[in-house]
Amino acid sequence: MSRVEIDRERCARDGLCRLECPLSLLEADPDGFPVPGPRLEAACIGCGHCLAVCPKGCLRLNGLGQEDLAPAGKAPDVAPEALLEFMKSRRSVRHFADRPVPREVLAACLETARYAPSALNTQPAHYLVLTDRPVMATLSAACADVLRATGRSPDFLRAYDAGQDSILRGAPCLVVAHAKRDAPIPPATDCVIALAHLELAAHCLGLGACWAGILRHVVSVHAPARALLELPEGHDMYGGLMLGYPRFPLRHLPPRRPLRVDWR
Repeated sequence: MSRVEIDRERCARDGLCRLECPLSLLEADPDGFPVPGPRLEAACIGCGHCLAVCPKGCLRLNGLGQEDLAPAGKAPDVAPEALLEFMKSRRSVRHFADRPVPREVLAACLETARYAPSALNTQPAHYLVLTDRPVMATLSAACADVLRATGRSPDFLRAYDAGQDSILRGAPCLVVAHAKRDAPIPPATDCVIALAHLELAAHCLGLGACWAGILRHVVSVHAPARALLELPEGHDMYGGLMLGYPRFPLRHLPPRRPLRVDWR
């Protein structure tokens, strides 16, 4: 069975599916109906654009039809200025309220991240969500041990040794993006893009977030710390976000360097 099936009774022969295919894997037969080209079975990335664009719902991709998809609906009527201001208002939050994050809120953030773009639609990101405070405290301690042994980030270590969790900030939640390290396309960028989507979703839902850069570094160089995450065999961590409700409101946007851009 072909990965793409066409219901010729319903097909309008408008060519939209052929035009939308990013790799031009659909062709037209002599009667104008779309048919799989010779490269489709090997090269199709399963992006679903052909299926999503068809006004008649006459395609099936890998056994799925339009009835299996969530409707796109009309794009929300958000004023561009409001959206841009919302994105600029995102801040790295390092002080969290002593308040758990409901699982349904985290699930909504993860569901948004699921729609992030990825190279050739590989969708490599997997997620680990930690809310167990003792486990997170153990991770922070392991990171501090590595900083102490390597002399890296002495200010963070000084704060940690003074009783402040300068590693994971006492966050009530940590989300780790991980993927197969031997994936055909290196997954690091796709995992970071997915976490960036998750971070904006978290901001929209009233959460604050901060990237767990020290943890990411330590896990990449220290096997005992990596083992604490209990990731699947063959997987590496490619990014992490500390999440929680902000303890303090930020009333102004902090300064940024002037825009640096070349127009050509």
